[in-house]
Amino acid sequence: MRPGASALRGLALSALAVGLIGAAASPTGAAQRPPVKVTVNDFFFAPTSVTIRKGRAVRWVWSARNTKPHDVHLKQGPGNLERNSRYSTTTTAVTEARFQRVFEVPGTYRYICTVHPRKMRMTLTVNR
Repeated sequence: MRPGASALRGLALSALAVGLIGAAASPTGAAQRPPVKVTVNDFFFAPTSVTIRKGRAVRWVWSARNTKPHDVHLKQGPGNLERNSRYSTTTTAVTEARFQRVFEVPGTYRYICTVHPRKMRMTLTVNR
């Protein structure tokens, strides 16, 4: 074996191991994308419609300008998801709250604020 060949082989094996660990950490082997942000404002979600790929996260962030309490509530979802189950981490919050969820089941999700159900609605579509 040539001098230095052992060191090169060691570096190559180390690089392969790091690559495999990185691929195992991410289901697709690609870098994870940041969550899609939805702002919980007084009387509306912004945006009101979001489309993401399966495995992506959505983060709801309560606006610092809110004067009323709000929540994030699943009204309708795909398949066997429990209907009418609250998903936000707080029952109601005015400001400085955050809630994040990763979506693994493709389909259409309809969210409301249970405090203002006629005004605050949003639709989330999860594609494969």
